[in-house]
Amino acid sequence: MRMDVSFVLGVICALFADASAAAPPFSPRPCPDKTPELRCGTVTVPENRDHPQGRTIDLNVVIVQARNARTGAPPLFHVDGGPGIAATDAAAFYLGPGSLYRQDRDVVLFDQRGTGGSNPLRCPALEHRGPLQAMYSRNEINACIRDLKKRADLTQYSTENSADDIDRVREALGYPSIDIWALSYGTFLAQEYLKRYPERVHRVVLVGFVPLDYRAPLYHAANGQRVLDLVLYECQFDETCRTKYPDLRGDWRSLLRSLGERRGPIMEALRSSLGTAAAQRRTPFLIHAAAHGNLQLLLESFPKDSSRFAEGLNLSIVCSEAVSRIDPADVPGATSGTFVGDYRVRQDMAACENWPRHRVRDGFYDPLKTSPPILVIAGEMDNVAAPEWGYRFCSVLSECRFALIPNLGHGPFDLDAWTNGACFDEIAAGFFRDGLDTSCLKRMQPPPFK
Repeated sequence: MRMDVSFVLGVICALFADASAAAPPFSPRPCPDKTPELRCGTVTVPENRDHPQGRTIDLNVVIVQARNARTGAPPLFHVDGGPGIAATDAAAFYLGPGSLYRQDRDVVLFDQRGTGGSNPLRCPALEHRGPLQAMYSRNEINACIRDLKKRADLTQYSTENSADDIDRVREALGYPSIDIWALSYGTFLAQEYLKRYPERVHRVVLVGFVPLDYRAPLYHAANGQRVLDLVLYECQFDETCRTKYPDLRGDWRSLLRSLGERRGPIMEALRSSLGTAAAQRRTPFLIHAAAHGNLQLLLESFPKDSSRFAEGLNLSIVCSEAVSRIDPADVPGATSGTFVGDYRVRQDMAACENWPRHRVRDGFYDPLKTSPPILVIAGEMDNVAAPEWGYRFCSVLSECRFALIPNLGHGPFDLDAWTNGACFDEIAAGFFRDGLDTSCLKRMQPPPFK
């Protein structure tokens, strides 16, 4: 009996479809430093899921193993920020002070596509710039695009695809559900994952929360101004700070007048540096020194470069998902009266003019309607994400709790400089285990003013 050709072709296509939909394997490899608590490997995913037979990306995965594994305990997935930060850089933290997160379960770190060891979209000329240089140069942006296009389709490096990558890694490692700890942009990515795979998530901690309709960097200037105003205010109520800098606001005005055309890049560098309490409490000293002729101390306090960020990944996401939604008419109202002004927004808008963009699906910016238990931890002194964003997010979700930490910046970056800084991780790790207990906050104190 002759079999119908169309039937045979249908069976073959179905087999290929099943193969492409099957869970990707986890491919082990030796860890670079042979640390026994670590397992390393890759999970291979299509760059473009509409063309699964095309170019692939090997996602770099590091598993920090549980100290005393408990059967059925969901692993903790660490989702980092930027966008552009490699999550595997956090391995040392989880081996050290972050060990309480892995008392009875694994911690999974994997570099988001376009970062770290997952086909990093690096633009070295844009990542090594001093505070006297403009953030972006048109020629360098165009050169970066040309270079990256040789090995990447920049339209495929999106939050949506990264959310699917999280689930592919979960599936490859055989976990039925996961916990998520996310920071800054990572909270944005985590929300997209929750919308796509709500049944896969057990509990979530979001730090430095940004909403899905966030139009970065439109509100950076206002958030930076809020934090600086609080620093100047608190200095005047601290006896040591007030005695050292009796006319701090006068010093600040003098500094601004002295900068001239250098103001934009220097003030953006200052805004960016205000992400930790340690840096904030050194700021009065730096302002006073600069106002009295020693600008170099301020310049030397800024990071020498931003090379922790994969700038190509940052622009691929920001240009498509945030800057594309900024109406130029909204810029003056969002930035006027701030020390940064519209410098940062204009820099990003110019950088995005020619950057390849992906098309965001309908409903992408819609907020979550339901969720598993979520804890939002906000820093009172966050220079990027206003604390009220997290409060509003939680107010409409029955399973969401909100914790405000006084004097904390954009994240837990300087807890070793605090008194009882370990409180932060005790709160977060405790939420994953039992629920919310913030009683340790009364013993948590920021570093003193310099």
